[in-house]
Amino acid sequence: MLNSYKDKALSAMLSNNLQISTRKSKLKIKIFTSLVSFSLFIPRFYNGKIIKVPIQDGIKVGISTERWMSDLLNKIQNIKKIKNFHDVGANLGQTLVKIKTIDNSINYHAFEPNYLCSNYLSKLIKINNWINTHIYPIGIFNEDSLMYLEGKSDYDKSSSIMPDCAETKKIVRKITSFYTYESIKKLIGDESVDIIKIDTEGSELEVIQSYKSLLTKDSPLVLIEVLKLQKDNVKKIKRDQDLSVFIHSLNYNIYRIYKDSNNKLVNLKKENSLGTYDDNLYADHLLIHDSKINTYKKLISEN
Repeated sequence: MLNSYKDKALSAMLSNNLQISTRKSKLKIKIFTSLVSFSLFIPRFYNGKIIKVPIQDGIKVGISTERWMSDLLNKIQNIKKIKNFHDVGANLGQTLVKIKTIDNSINYHAFEPNYLCSNYLSKLIKINNWINTHIYPIGIFNEDSLMYLEGKSDYDKSSSIMPDCAETKKIVRKITSFYTYESIKKLIGDESVDIIKIDTEGSELEVIQSYKSLLTKDSPLVLIEVLKLQKDNVKKIKRDQDLSVFIHSLNYNIYRIYKDSNNKLVNLKKENSLGTYDDNLYADHLLIHDSKINTYKKLISEN
């Protein structure tokens, strides 16, 4: 009788412990799930709006960089409303923040071959509830191919597939996918594009070549960065010359973007070529098609 009582008591105690253990396990799973879905962010104020800046691997987007671009995009928006924007080389969303704080309804397409950066872009979009945003974890090139993206770190904004033409140390290498615009335009849609931003650290020529049909059809504005002259780099000098010639063959004009000491927009001045300067302060340019000169006459005459 005594043994039977002890057995029942032991059984009840084990059952109770099991229930407690199960509840604790469920609580741990619930807490873990919440932590996984939780995104740590820092609030920032930009263009009159509060932005949530997510943190990933200790990395966050520098939303205060390139103030001149915000100035320029706002001026363009005041002249002609931006509806569709392509961001080739989106990195961590420096341009995305500028576009969405100007007008959240702008249809934004980002091309970023670094999958870590693409993942960060997705978090940035989700946490801020931005609409009409499309992230493609690929690069744009003049042929469909797999290529090594090389940089100083996993999130390096100066990573390049052409390190011989860029100022990049080969420390981190990632195999990445690149496609021509023609190969993916059915995925993107055939709507008229207003602006293309190109920041690809050396492969600008191939990107422009890939976009040739769209540039001919829509004559969008092109924001492009071409790094400074490297006097001993014959390959880069030749590529910059070829890029300038190709741009002119499409009836585009080259305007260099000048900034002040606070990195704010000063003015635009017409140039004949790219890559001929000794400082990356002058690396940014706006390309305007002949047919759009009158539309943006006020923009280029504000000197």
